[in-house]
Amino acid sequence: SMIVVGANMGVSKMTREHLGISLALGVPLFVVVTKVDIAPANVYEETIATLNKILKSPQAGKNPVVVKRGETVDVSVYAKAMPDKVICPIFSVSNVTGEGIGQVKDFMAKLKSRVHSSGQFG
Repeated sequence: SMIVVGANMGVSKMTREHLGISLALGVPLFVVVTKVDIAPANVYEETIATLNKILKSPQAGKNPVVVKRGETVDVSVYAKAMPDKVICPIFSVSNVTGEGIGQVKDFMAKLKSRVHSSGQFG
């Protein structure tokens, strides 16, 4: 599942609830921090730090990986690792400037369908 967090708002109670539901269901998840163009640097950094803390906690048991902003990164490595449900990429994007959108699109295009592996269908 994709969890979307507003960089300017920080990690809200609703975000924590959505993370809790995704973790309880045991589905692979990744995070998209949006609105990086309007977030003060300290608020953005605090949002990333809070996400890291939550995801690394013993209850979550995730390995968060912050995808570097403005760098060319081979996101296929993260996409291939998603089925193990441990890695959790954190992308940063701006819908206004387009920053990071290409990385998220590339990542999502490389994800394998869980329809057959879930055992819930056909």
